[in-house]
Amino acid sequence: MYQYGLGTIENGCKALVLYTSAAEKDDAVAQRILGYLHYNGEITGRPDYIQASGWFHRSADNGNYGAYKGLGLMYLDGKGTKKNYKKGLEWLEKAVDKGLVGILSIIGEVYIYGGYGVNQDFELAETWFMKGLNDQDSRSLYGMGLLYGVRDDSKQSWNKAFEWFTKATRYDESEAQISLGRMYQNGLGCKKNYKLARKWYELAVKNGNPEGYANLGKMRHYGHGITIDYDIALDLYKKAGDCGEALNGIGLLYQGGRGVFQNHNTAMMYFKKAADKESEGAYNSLGNTYRHGYSTNVNLQLAFKYYTMSANYFSEYGMFNLGLMYGGGIGTKADKNLALYWFRRAELFGEEKAKQYIHKIVSSSTQFP
Repeated sequence: MYQYGLGTIENGCKALVLYTSAAEKDDAVAQRILGYLHYNGEITGRPDYIQASGWFHRSADNGNYGAYKGLGLMYLDGKGTKKNYKKGLEWLEKAVDKGLVGILSIIGEVYIYGGYGVNQDFELAETWFMKGLNDQDSRSLYGMGLLYGVRDDSKQSWNKAFEWFTKATRYDESEAQISLGRMYQNGLGCKKNYKLARKWYELAVKNGNPEGYANLGKMRHYGHGITIDYDIALDLYKKAGDCGEALNGIGLLYQGGRGVFQNHNTAMMYFKKAADKESEGAYNSLGNTYRHGYSTNVNLQLAFKYYTMSANYFSEYGMFNLGLMYGGGIGTKADKNLALYWFRRAELFGEEKAKQYIHKIVSSSTQFP
């Protein structure tokens, strides 16, 4: 009651004293609450992941299922510990086994991306999303759309992705709104329509998703259905706060000297900040930076690494550039088959330049620059 001011004057200090007192007496619920308060930075104004982890573990030892979820999220996010999807899933699946809801779609998304000790597995992802749908988890509607869009097997279908995202938007799932915006912007599963793309991004903003601002900024930045205006683009990027794609957009403005004085060092700073947020665009930007030596020495191996990360996060630009690296033996051993695979993926995601390279590989056995 004290924490949220329910039935009394809001008093965070009093709430902290009460929760701490109860937690020290092995009250598992109070321990879990303290864990989340520290995790979200609601006590000192800054997250304290060491304290959060400690309280979550004590709560979990006392059998609180909500603490299982907290520990799972810490491992997935790499907060207060090294990122480890395998351990994260172990905690989340323990919570599911105890009947905790709102977790099934999280597990499904982990299997879509894979990494950090977990193999990418589209079939397992679908299994978890279907469980989520059976539990009336609207986030699983978004997950099914994501799955149909990004998978690289015969089940890939932009049309089905569009259908699932549309269903998810009926529950105001902002990630689905962002995804529909991108599909309209790139003409995936629908006709390209910048007006509708803006509409979905604006709805995402209204639902509190800052990535909507980032995508509106991109449209201004590159003139997608609207006049290019770098000043407005910068303002929109800034409104998105610490959203990774927005930070990457600001970096690109500085790299190109668009609306700001060109400064490669500042660009690099923004790219690294965005990469810390796992921005697929920032990984691609860092790949370009190291490949061409902008404000740093050329490092083709690092460029290859960042393009790979970008491609694995489903960026069409990262996929295209990775195709170039494999095709030309740049920063890695030349591999025509892998080049063809990534060019086809890039084309699937809307990168039109990939078509000519696909044709070149298919019609010739030679490598290309």
